[in-house]
Amino acid sequence: MTDTKKKSAKEFVQCWQGKGYEKGESQKFWLDLLQNVLGVQNVTEYISFEEQVKLDHTSFIDGYIEATHVMIEQKSLDKDLRKGIKQSDGTLLTPFQQAKRYASELPYSKRPRWVVTCNFSEFLVRYGKAEL
Repeated sequence: MTDTKKKSAKEFVQCWQGKGYEKGESQKFWLDLLQNVLGVQNVTEYISFEEQVKLDHTSFIDGYIEATHVMIEQKSLDKDLRKGIKQSDGTLLTPFQQAKRYASELPYSKRPRWVVTCNFSEFLVRYGKAEL
């Protein structure tokens, strides 16, 4: 990692320390990470937010990166990524299970290869069934 990347990563961590409101800050968080830390050009063309998915109701995918088949399920800072969270239909699902439910309703060509769950302080990355 270059010194510039290290500096950008430290600035990102400092900027987001203690922040983490899912509905109000998720998109800014991911745009900042992708552009300023990872160096993604034309970041708004790279990631989409709040794509609709039809279950027995309409839900929304927090983030999706089509080029790499990455689905993002974002939670607020106080949410445990490994525990079930009550859904609008009353079921308890971990963020990963929630993302898998969304993925199952997508056309096969758009199904994610990677699922990233995040709560602003922790990232869990899963490929298939394995957690990395």
